[in-house]
Amino acid sequence: MMVTASLIAAALIVCFVIYCMLCSRQITTFALLNLFRHRRRSFSTLMAIVIGGVAIFSYGGFIDYAFWILKEQTVRMNVGHIQIYNPLYFQTSNKNLSLIKDYQTLKAEIENHPELAAYIATLSGQLEFTGVISHYENEISSYFSALGIEPVPALKLGSFEKLLSGSDLSRIKEEVTLGSGLATTLNAHYADWLDLMVVNSSGGQGALSLKLRGIFSSGIKDYDDVAMKVPLATAQRIMGTEGVSKILILLKNDADLPAFRHRLQQFINDNNLPLTTRSWKEASLFYQQVESLLAGIYFFIRAIVALIVIFMISNAMTMNIVERTREITTLRAIGLRPAHIIRLFLLEGIFIGGLGGIGSLLTGYALAGIINLQGIAMPPSPGQTHGYTAFIKTDSVELYAVTFLLPVLTSALAAILPAIRASRLNIADAFKSS
Repeated sequence: MMVTASLIAAALIVCFVIYCMLCSRQITTFALLNLFRHRRRSFSTLMAIVIGGVAIFSYGGFIDYAFWILKEQTVRMNVGHIQIYNPLYFQTSNKNLSLIKDYQTLKAEIENHPELAAYIATLSGQLEFTGVISHYENEISSYFSALGIEPVPALKLGSFEKLLSGSDLSRIKEEVTLGSGLATTLNAHYADWLDLMVVNSSGGQGALSLKLRGIFSSGIKDYDDVAMKVPLATAQRIMGTEGVSKILILLKNDADLPAFRHRLQQFINDNNLPLTTRSWKEASLFYQQVESLLAGIYFFIRAIVALIVIFMISNAMTMNIVERTREITTLRAIGLRPAHIIRLFLLEGIFIGGLGGIGSLLTGYALAGIINLQGIAMPPSPGQTHGYTAFIKTDSVELYAVTFLLPVLTSALAAILPAIRASRLNIADAFKSS
């Protein structure tokens, strides 16, 4: 809503400038030349606008990159762009009661559906289960939370996880990989034999011995302390089911998510399937919290910059009125109407805002280029163990629009009261005081 209002205001300003250029060309020329008459004041005002604009551009680009890297990390940490569940998944803590039955048939139907298949890069089922894992040689046992995954699709869906030792599951069958924290707890190393005990989908007990073939780190400590992955076929065998807990879909293009989700829901409805869908954002509470926090900070910075620009330009315009009293009264005396004086000062504010917006874009882009040569080393996010290198993202049309429009809008707003005040000067009194 705020963006729409800003675009409407910007359109009105453009129409006003075009009207002045067509109907009051001389006043438009005077307004532009007046910026260079008072160079020191114009320069100081312009610098304030540029500094504020650069802050908006740089922090906005930083926020865009933070959102992008967090989104990619979320999507490619075994979440995917969209997930399919049995509705009971969110109503019970016993995941054995909410399995998606006959997964292979459903997978084939989705992949063979022409409208859906065109969007899909990877589709994979996951089976969630928990139990106790033991390393009897070290006489250590621990709780685990496991995922049964399809090894080849997992290369894309789990591409942000870091393999610390060994290999991933794409090269093996009856074996297992552990999170770094769980491996440390068990004091387990490559090729060690581990024993699993679970409660299967029928309520009975299941047990299996598997060889450790890899240790990975997701960067999230709480997850790595209990995480385990096994091939989906092995997980289904130990749990006594052919179903999965959820189906993950990775799309070829992020922008296709709304259209794909609509078509997928149509497919579910047409086939009367007891399934529901969730997007990656809905499934990630952490992302939603971080996005809200950073967006709030960005809004606060823009508000502060806008206030600074408004006060700077308003102060400059007020000083202009005092210093240019003789000029204003002379213009009124030779026949200029109050409306013309208002146009003159409004145009001066708009022009200095436009120059400030252009300067902000050029300076901000240059500064971003310098920063992006090395990046910014960032500490780990809350709850994570790995930091990352941040950059300033400069490919957002919205970022350029905000950086340019904010100085123009605030400058036009700041010029309104001084312009009205100048138009109301009494000619006789002004000549006496000057």
